[in-house]
Amino acid sequence: MKWKLWLRNLSVSAPRVAVRTQLPWALRALLALIVAALAAAGLGAMYHYARNVSTPDRSEILGELETAREQFRQAAAERERFAARAVQAENQLKVERVMQEQIALQMKTVEEDNARLKGDLAFFESLLPTASGARGVVIRSFKLQPDVDDNTVRYRLLVQQSGRPDRDFVGAVVIKVNLMHDGRADVLQLPDASHPAAGPAPLAFRHYQRLEGTFAVPAGAAVRSVQVTINAGGEMRAQQTFSM
Repeated sequence: MKWKLWLRNLSVSAPRVAVRTQLPWALRALLALIVAALAAAGLGAMYHYARNVSTPDRSEILGELETAREQFRQAAAERERFAARAVQAENQLKVERVMQEQIALQMKTVEEDNARLKGDLAFFESLLPTASGARGVVIRSFKLQPDVDDNTVRYRLLVQQSGRPDRDFVGAVVIKVNLMHDGRADVLQLPDASHPAAGPAPLAFRHYQRLEGTFAVPAGAAVRSVQVTINAGGEMRAQQTFSM
């Protein structure tokens, strides 16, 4: 019977027995204190790490702020330099533009002076003595040129009393303009009562007299020739035809 009980205890179906070591309460309290201290130390380390990560160092922030201020000052100084250069360039352009305008005005004045001098030269050349056989009033020159308006023509006439006149010449000028308009011949005569401003003015001079005036022609008309006649005392004193 004992033999069977002993074999049953050695078999798989034998009841399990747990062996537990019983620690003293003082040792268990010490272990709990050590574990609490380690946990507190870990939590403190984690707090300082999180604080350092989330909040940068004050000196580092101040350094970065000062760097940003210095970059801003440099950028502002660079902007001022560029603005000064732009103002200088704009002033230079204004000066050059004014100089160009002055040069253009001077060139225009020189051209006008040249034209006037050429006209004066032609005028004084026309005052050269006439042929030895010439007597009385003579037509020295007659010119036509377009005026500002395309349908307006300006004329210039120079009349001279040859020799050594001892009295003034008083008379009148008649200008007969032969036109070609739309394939047909047409005639325009000055002075015209309907256009008194076109002239020419009466003659009254001792040595010479210059006459100027303008007259209108129909659109598309062309001047073919001009006949200039000088009358005095009901008689014709001079007449000349100019082909255009």
